[in-house]
Amino acid sequence: MKNFPVNIYGKVGKGTKVASFVEIGGVVGNDCKIQAFAFIPPGVTIGDRVFIGPHVCFTNDKRPPSDKLSETVVKYGASIGANATILPGITIGHDAMVGAGSVVTKDVPDGETWIGNPATRYEKIL
Repeated sequence: MKNFPVNIYGKVGKGTKVASFVEIGGVVGNDCKIQAFAFIPPGVTIGDRVFIGPHVCFTNDKRPPSDKLSETVVKYGASIGANATILPGITIGHDAMVGAGSVVTKDVPDGETWIGNPATRYEKIL
């Protein structure tokens, strides 16, 4: 299997798997899985055992261009689906899930699933 470039100028924990064409300027914890084409800029901190789907984009500047980066945190065990966009200054809680294609504009509480644009809490109707 041919390896393709990955741009890592941040920190990546032990056991983390990083796919091709990923850019990591932030901090990624242990035992994470980062899929292809994900963008994790400086100011983003990813906890342990987090899944980041392909083409997920984190942003870090509320009013570009500026020198002030907003801190974004993804806590232990969270999962973020393909093509999701996470705006700056957001916290995604422990074991939370963000649906594919969602645009996260507010904090996602622990254990909740958020979907849509803008992302809102998903409540399954039985």
